[in-house]
Formats: sequence, structure tokens, C-alpha cells
Amino acid sequence: MDDHFPAQGRYEQMLASSATAAICAGPDGFIVSWNTAAEQLFGHSAQQVVGKPISIIIPTRHRAAHDAGLARAVRAGHSRLAGHAVEMLALHADGQELPVDLSLSMWFEGGKPMFGALLRDITDRQTAQRRLEHLAHCDTLTSLPNRNALRAQLAVEIEKSPCSLLLLDLDGFKHVNDTLGHSVGDALLAAVAARLTSAAGTEGFVARLGGDEFAILIANCNDPLKIDEVATSIFDGLEAPFELAGQFIFVGTSIGIAIAPKDATGVEQLLSSADLALYSAKSNGGGVRAFFARAMQNSSEQKHRLGTELRQALANAEFELWYQPQVALPSRALLGVEALLRWRHPDHGLLPPQTFIEVLAESTIAEEVGDWIIEQACVAAAAWGRTGLGPLRVGVNMFPAQLRSDRLFTVVSSALTRNGLDPQQLEIEITENTVLRHSKQATKALKKLKALGVGIAFDDFGTGFASLSLLQKFPLTRLKIDRSFVARIDRKAGDAAIVEAVVGMARGLGLAVIAEGVETAAQEAALMTLGCQEAQGYLYGRPMPAATFTQTYLNGSFSPKKLFEEGS
Repeated sequence: MDDHFPAQGRYEQMLASSATAAICAGPDGFIVSWNTAAEQLFGHSAQQVVGKPISIIIPTRHRAAHDAGLARAVRAGHSRLAGHAVEMLALHADGQELPVDLSLSMWFEGGKPMFGALLRDITDRQTAQRRLEHLAHCDTLTSLPNRNALRAQLAVEIEKSPCSLLLLDLDGFKHVNDTLGHSVGDALLAAVAARLTSAAGTEGFVARLGGDEFAILIANCNDPLKIDEVATSIFDGLEAPFELAGQFIFVGTSIGIAIAPKDATGVEQLLSSADLALYSAKSNGGGVRAFFARAMQNSSEQKHRLGTELRQALANAEFELWYQPQVALPSRALLGVEALLRWRHPDHGLLPPQTFIEVLAESTIAEEVGDWIIEQACVAAAAWGRTGLGPLRVGVNMFPAQLRSDRLFTVVSSALTRNGLDPQQLEIEITENTVLRHSKQATKALKKLKALGVGIAFDDFGTGFASLSLLQKFPLTRLKIDRSFVARIDRKAGDAAIVEAVVGMARGLGLAVIAEGVETAAQEAALMTLGCQEAQGYLYGRPMPAATFTQTYLNGSFSPKKLFEEGS
């Protein structure tokens, strides 16, 4: 037994050499034993503290409460803390406070109560806990508060005063990631975070929600004019280019705004309202702000109901494919068709795509419906071949979900094989927006399809942001001139010049061209003058079911012309 422990109680005998700090005190609160681990933990030697009050390790502000608790335990003959572990602050010899874990015991020797304490330094544990709490509420990339922190702050602000929430989504960020890499994208997000913090000022709580989404909470504010000033400051702050990776990068943003309690009285409701406003801003082309309006919620609910009905439509086989002819100029020989989706609604009758296609494209059944379209189009093309219409080309429109999937090549090649169709009889139609949003996945899938012999058409060309580099990057075989340029081609020199330029550019790139929306002989004549060799529109036939198409063209005025003879 060490001389530091004059008392021979069982507590001292058991813990004298323990690595855990062990302290024993009598009923008067004076220390009777103090092991080596206690010396190391508190900086006092046993000789210095034995015989002194145990409150020597208690911070001064807590000593009165400690002494009172000890006195209660002596009077009662038991301690309510005995047998429990508690965390508390203790006092080191140098005056510094340290967090410890305390386990208290109480027993009797010679009829007198004795107290024993086991203490462990939990500084590392608390540091780790603080680190975990920090990670749980902080975005590590930008050092901004994260979504959890925003929710917590929203709960506080909504409860005590009016507040406003701005949700932001960067315009053009995905293009930066795809072209310059994720490291540059990360650097851009950090730089954007700094500018947003500056734009929001001292009153704005800026958070990153994930990806390229940010939020700014303005406390004690429900003034639309003031919020609009903040939005303007954000737009101005992001206007200058970011200099990263040796080049200048431009990004914009869309902003959705909701105000509590006018638009919402709870955290989730306010987030949802701001998100609906953000969706409205992006739908208007991006680069704008939008305040929440109840109509947005109604629109969202309508989309939800429509999505449910669309799932039922697929299960009940309510979708149909109609086909519009595509002809050669000037002979008007039938070359192919475009497959167009229709919905035979049980209550509203036959619905055109503009009433449901946007919701369908974003729904969970988009890829499944896309698979069905490919199969049905191949079935129809094979049937026309057997009836004598020849190997017609059939064009099918792609949903973004199909281009994101790694199944597209298998789905297309299997459908061609099942129906005995030559790959050149199928043409995949994609839009600029689809390609720009899903470039990597789309490129891989489309290259495999083109290598198989499937045609790839760029739909609605000229209405988006397609460039020469984009046309060269993707494995295209055809450009489809949008109907908006064809409508006034015989009356507006500018539209005629655009079509002429597209035809010439396509010829230089080795691409075929087809004009959509041709409705008059004058439009047809103008297209032929400009060198366009194929057309589609009401002048040649409206969309119709497969059976009607067979009856119309098998015995009609159009003479079928084989696809390969036309060189398409």
C-alpha cells in the first residue's frame, strides 16, 4: 500500500494503482486518499491534498451546491448520485477547468459514511462530440451551415418573428462540372458561397443545401421590397465571372422566395413554398426571382394528381401511338413517320401530348413508357413492311430518363431483333435541352446506337443553345428544323436565312435535314429553294393511328419510296 493512502479501506486497496483517477473522502468532505491517476489528472500530489476539502477540485462557482449536496447525503445516509455516471466540470491545479465523467460511490466504515469518486477526463470525447455536431450542421465544402442547420434556424425564426426564405439554384453549374471537372466545380461552389455571404449582408443566414442549391434566411423581415433588394444584390454579386482553372466562368442563379407567416407557418411548409417559387423561376428561363403564390401550390397539386393518373394510364393500356408522315422533296415520296404519343383518357377522351408530356417526362414511369413506345414503333414499322409499304423509317422521341439509363442500347437492339427490323429503319429523336442536361450518359448511349445503324435526329433545332461544337460532339445523323422557322419562311427573310444556314451547315457536317410543321405549298416551295430535301407537316398528313396510316398510304396518292434508295 502506497504511503499516500493512510486509510486501509477497501476502496483504497482496490483502486490505488488504477489508471482511473480515484478519490476517497470522509463524511466531513475532507480527502483521505488520492491515487496516482488523480495526481496526473488534477496536477496535485497526494501529499498536497490529503486532509483538504474535496471541493478543491470543484470550480468556485459550483462549490456551494457541491457542499450542500454532500451534507444532504450524510444526513440521509445515501446519495442520489451514487451508482450513476454524470458529466461535470472539474478544476485543475493550474486553474483551468476540464470536463470529467464522475462515478460516485457511498458506503459506511465504522458507522461513518465514506464517499468514493472515479473520474475520467472526457475532453477528447467532448471534442469529438463537438466535431460531430459541427459536421452535422456544417457543409464541409463551403463551411456554410447545411440543411440541418437551416431547418433549426428556421424553427427559431418562424416562432419568434416574420422571416423570409430565398432558395437559389445555380444556372449552368452542371456544364462546369461536366466540362472542367468536379474539382473546379467544388472551387466554384466555395467561391459562390463567399459571394452569397457578402450579398446577404449581416442580416442574412446563408446555407448550402447540397449540390448547387443554396438558401438565405432573412430574419425579422417580411417586406417584399427589402427582400427584392437582397435578390438584386445576389444577381449583381454573381454577375462578374469567376476566375478558376485559368479561365473565366460565368454562372447565374434562379431564386424562389417565400415569406412566413404569410406563405407558411412551419419549417417544412416554408421550404416547400420557396421550392415551388424556385421551380417557377426556373420554368421562366432562369436568371429571375419569383415570389411564392398560391397558384403555384395548386399547380403542384394538379401535377401530383396528373402523375397518379398517368401511372394508372400505363397500367390500363390507355396510351396510343399515332404516326405523322415524313416525305421527300419535291416528289412527296413517303420516307418515314414520327411516332407521337397520345392518351385516351377514360373521362376526357383523346389527349394531345402537350397536356401531359411534361409531367410524364419527370415521372417514375417515364422510362417504362419510353420502352413501350420503342417496342410499339418497331411493331408498326414491321407490319407496314409486310403490307407492302416498304422499309419506312420511324422516329421516336426520347425521355431524359431513357438517356440517363444504361438500358437504352439493350432495349432498342432487342426491339429491333424481335421485330426483324433493320436498325436504319429506327431514328431516335432528342432535344437540345435533354442533351445539354445529360451529356455524358447521352453521348455513350447514342454512340452505341449510331454504330448499330440507328439514326439520331436533333429535334427542334434552332430553338435552344446548340452550337457547332455540340453538333460535332454528339453522334447525330439528322437535324429537324423547328416549325417556328418554317411558319413564316415564305414571308420573313430572317427565317429563310436561318433555314438556309442550317441546311448548309448540315450539309457540311454530313447530316440530313427535315423541316417540321409544313402546312402550305408556299412553305414547301421555299424549303425546296433553300435546299431542304425532306419535310413533315399537315400538308402531307396529320398524325393518325397505325391502322389508319396503313389504309391511307397503301392505297393513297403517296408512292412509297424505300429508305435506302433515298440515301437517308
